[in-house]
Amino acid sequence: MENDVTMVWLPLARVAEITGKSVKTIRRLVKEGSLVAVNRTVASGKTHTTKTFIFVHGELLETEMAYRAKQGQQAISLEPEQMSFCSQVRDCLFITSYIKAGEAQ
Repeated sequence: MENDVTMVWLPLARVAEITGKSVKTIRRLVKEGSLVAVNRTVASGKTHTTKTFIFVHGELLETEMAYRAKQGQQAISLEPEQMSFCSQVRDCLFITSYIKAGEAQ
């Protein structure tokens, strides 16, 4: 069922790295509407910072997941949340970083 699909969001810098584009280009694509982005507050040491996350799907998501599996890494994410997207409420996962599989967070 399509509604059961979790939307995965990656940091803007990681999307730039995966696609081989600059951060500036990714920001331009967001501004043009070619990519969907949202900002979220993320812990950064003793403070917090705002990061831009890009919605990834299809080949881009498959590339990222295959790379992380090959590296033996598992995702660390913000608390899952639900967002209204295209007139439907979807579960969203905002991946902030990765650790070796089996390590404690």
